[in-house]
Amino acid sequence: MVLYISPLDQSRETTQELHSGARALPPGSILLGVLKSVESELAKRELLGLKGENSTPLWFLAETERNIFLWRNGKSLDDQRDFSFWVDVPALIAKRREQLKKPVGFNPFINPLGGSLPMDPRSVDDEVEYLDTLEDLSGTVLRQAEALSHASESVRIELSDGVDGRTPVVLPTGAKDTAP
Repeated sequence: MVLYISPLDQSRETTQELHSGARALPPGSILLGVLKSVESELAKRELLGLKGENSTPLWFLAETERNIFLWRNGKSLDDQRDFSFWVDVPALIAKRREQLKKPVGFNPFINPLGGSLPMDPRSVDDEVEYLDTLEDLSGTVLRQAEALSHASESVRIELSDGVDGRTPVVLPTGAKDTAP
C-alpha cells in the first residue's frame, strides 16, 4: 500500500491507498535516509558545486514533507517508524523550482523570518544550479541510490520474517504514481 496526498485538498479524506506495494513507486524514488546520506556525501566531496553551500538540501525539503505528512495525518515524529518514506526526487525538484519562482512571502525556505523580503536573485540562481546538478546526477548516482533503496527495503522485509509492517509513503505530498 502506497499513500499519496492530493495537493489540492489537504484533508485526510483525499488520501488514496494504492495496494500495489513498493513496486508501484514512481521512477527515481529513493528512501529518505538514503537520499540524505547520498546528498550529504556528494556535498562533502564538492560534487554539487560550491554554490550548493547556499542551497536548501533536497533531503531537508524531503524531511519537511515527511513532517507535514505526519502532522496532517495526526501522527507525531515518533510514528514515522510506521512508514517507509520514499522521495520522488524528480517531483521534489520540480516542486522546489516552483517555490523558487515565488521568492516573496509564501516560501519559508526563502525568507525564514516571514514577511515579504525578496530573496537575492543570485541565491535563487545558485539554488537552481544546485537542482540542475542533482538532476544531472539522477541518471547515475541517484539511479544507484534508487537501487540501494529497493535492496535495503527488501532486506528489511526479509529480516522481519517477510512481513512488511511499514506503509510506504511517497514524498512530496501530491506526487503522482507514474508506474503502470
